[in-house]
Order: sequence, then C-alpha cells, then structure tokens
Amino acid sequence: MKSKKLLFVTLISLFALFGMVMLNSCSSTGMYSREGTVEKIEYGKDGYTASLKDEKGEDFDAIISRIRMEKTYKVLKAGDQVELSGDTIHLDNKVRILVKNIK
Repeated sequence: MKSKKLLFVTLISLFALFGMVMLNSCSSTGMYSREGTVEKIEYGKDGYTASLKDEKGEDFDAIISRIRMEKTYKVLKAGDQVELSGDTIHLDNKVRILVKNIK
C-alpha cells in the first residue's frame, strides 16, 4: 500500500514538473522591449489587444491588461507610436507582448 502511494505521489510530481517546464518554454525569461505603431485595437474583459507594426513592417500584438499594469494602465489609439516592454508569448507564429510598461 505504501509503495502505491509513493508511486502515485512520484507520478503526480513528475507530471507537475513536466507541465512547468512546458509552460516556461513558451515564454521568455527577461523583459522584452519593442517599438511600433498601433494599427488597431480589440477590447476585451480587463483591457485590450493592440495590433502593431514595427519599422521593418513586422506585425506583433500587445496584450494590455488593467490587472497586469495596475496604475500605469493607458488606453492607446490607432496611429500612436509607442515602446512596449514586458513578457512575451509566441502564438500562431506571432510575438505577443504581455505589456508591463508603455512609453
């Protein structure tokens, strides 16, 4: 009976460790910064997603959340030139910045 419990706990621990490794591999470890011009805004529950284009013509998204930014939250509009920094995720071959700071 003890060996079954130990095996069960070991398997759960390995599964949790594997999950954490996979989640960590999808995001970068440091602050990422990028400049661009806002193309369009899509509003959501606690903020919005801004679609931007950089100087090279590459598209990227910025996820701007009231909860993540707290007191520094800003509403951008199409045409704004901004520098964004934060964590990144990569979905559908596109960089998405989880914005922590807007300049």
